[in-house]
Amino acid sequence: MILTPELQKKIEQELLNELPIRVKDSTLEYNHFLIMQDKDGYWCLYNNINGLDFIQRFYLRSCAVMAARLYEKVKMQDFVTVKGLDTSYCNFSNDIVTFRHLIKKTNDDVKKDNYYFRLEECILKSKELKRQIENLYRTIFR
Repeated sequence: MILTPELQKKIEQELLNELPIRVKDSTLEYNHFLIMQDKDGYWCLYNNINGLDFIQRFYLRSCAVMAARLYEKVKMQDFVTVKGLDTSYCNFSNDIVTFRHLIKKTNDDVKKDNYYFRLEECILKSKELKRQIENLYRTIFR
């Protein structure tokens, strides 16, 4: 199949109608919102109507995209819910890294068992949060 410039423009337009997210370098654009990664690895949400106005910082890129959509539709209660899920996921991810490090460093078997238990608990909670975030993403972009 030969892709003519006219057909390519038509396909791009159909994709933009279905998914209003554009990627330029490492920046995501959703309508008049920009999502850029900062030096710490977090995703910052900016409003780009009258210059860059910082809105919020997120751990997950998908949460930043959901938040942009909710902010645009002025659904602030749902916006706060997404921010809470993102923060909880970030906390559990940090705990997982911490407990894995502590397991390697300790020689005490009782402490090691405690760290394993807490690590397993954090992994299970982070998987549940990930599932909730995925379901919320599907709901918001439906």
